[in-house]
Amino acid sequence: MRPAKTSTGLIITLVVASVLVFAGLGVGAFLLFGTKDEIATEKYAADKVPACASVVQRVPGLPPGKPRELPAGVTPKYGWSCSITDLEDPRAVYLDFTVFAGTSRAPGADGAREEFSGDGEPSSIGLGEEARWSAELPIGGVRPGVQCELRIRDGNAVLGIGAFDAMGAGSSMEDCRATVEAAAKPFFAAVQPA
Repeated sequence: MRPAKTSTGLIITLVVASVLVFAGLGVGAFLLFGTKDEIATEKYAADKVPACASVVQRVPGLPPGKPRELPAGVTPKYGWSCSITDLEDPRAVYLDFTVFAGTSRAPGADGAREEFSGDGEPSSIGLGEEARWSAELPIGGVRPGVQCELRIRDGNAVLGIGAFDAMGAGSSMEDCRATVEAAAKPFFAAVQPA
């Protein structure tokens, strides 16, 4: 008489195969989604964006007027757009500061690169990783006069500095760009992480 066949070998094979499948899924999930440590390497922290009013105080040469701040408000963007103008003064300058928060799938720098992409004339201002003059006017010619905008990409942030009639009525594009460049350096310094 032959001994009865048992399914012990089959059970062991199924258990080992199941362990290998679950281990493979765990490794795959780790590689696909990463860890929270990867997010912490961003240059600018979304929860430490300085307020527009505190930045404006550190940027000399802006026209008179109270800064008006508009939040960026769309996740994963954090930051603001800030207009400094006075109804009695034809000049206006605006500052934009947008920080892109990273995720486990993509660093915030990818969002900043995408936001920064587009046409424009390269600038040699020497701030950030890239800087250029916008090809399009900041508000599409809604306001009459000379308009210019400089955009700077730095890590996971994009900074914008724009001016309208920077030196008053009859300003030239050179006047506009000189005003924007003078504001860009202290603006860039004012938003740097501590």
